[in-house]
Amino acid sequence: GILITSHSELQYYLSLMNQQLPIESQMISKLVDNLNAEIVLGTVQNIREAAEWLSYTYLYVRMIKEPQLYGVSNESLLVDKYLLQRRLDLIHSAAIQLDKSHLIRYDRKTGNFQVTEHGRIASHYYCTHETIAMYNQLLKPTLSEIDLFRIF
Repeated sequence: GILITSHSELQYYLSLMNQQLPIESQMISKLVDNLNAEIVLGTVQNIREAAEWLSYTYLYVRMIKEPQLYGVSNESLLVDKYLLQRRLDLIHSAAIQLDKSHLIRYDRKTGNFQVTEHGRIASHYYCTHETIAMYNQLLKPTLSEIDLFRIF
C-alpha cells in the first residue's frame, strides 16, 4: 500500500503499521446503524443472534483484549469471560434506539426484531438512524411545498 501523510504524522502511522500502537475499534459509535443493516439483511432476527453476530467483530476482539477501554471491568470479565452480558446490553441499547427511530420493531419480552420500511430505506441508502428520526419528526402530511423545501 501507499501512505500519504505529512512528515509530522509519519511516525504515528509507522507505529501503527509496526503494531507498536493498538488500533481500537470504532464500531460502538456506529453499532446502531450496523445492527439495522444486519437486521435488514436477515442476518440477525433477535437479540441472541445479534449478540452472537457481535462476537465475530473486531470490537469484540478488542473488548476481550482491553476491557477497560470499552467500559468492562476486570471483575465482569472474570464472571463472564465471553462478555455475553455486555454484548446483550450493547445490542439491547442499540435495538431500543432503532425502535424509537421506527427502523425496527423490537419486542423486549421475546427479544425479536422486525424490520420496517424505514429500516430498509435507511440500510439501502446509508441513512443513519438519527437522520430517519429527524425526517420522521419533521415530515408531516400537512406540509406545504415551501416547508418541504426548507427541510431538504
